[in-house]
Amino acid sequence: MSWKPLIIIISFILALLITVAGGIYLLIDNSCTKDQVSLEKRCQIALSYHRY
Repeated sequence: MSWKPLIIIISFILALLITVAGGIYLLIDNSCTKDQVSLEKRCQIALSYHRY
């Protein structure tokens, strides 16, 4: 077995793990639904940043 397919398989597994870990983190992180003031502040900051 040459090294090119091995690198492709390893990178695919790493990308899959990162995607699954990100999804689990988003499921656990409920700060958007709990903290309305912080959410509004982040939205205002994002809107003022993208306005320019």
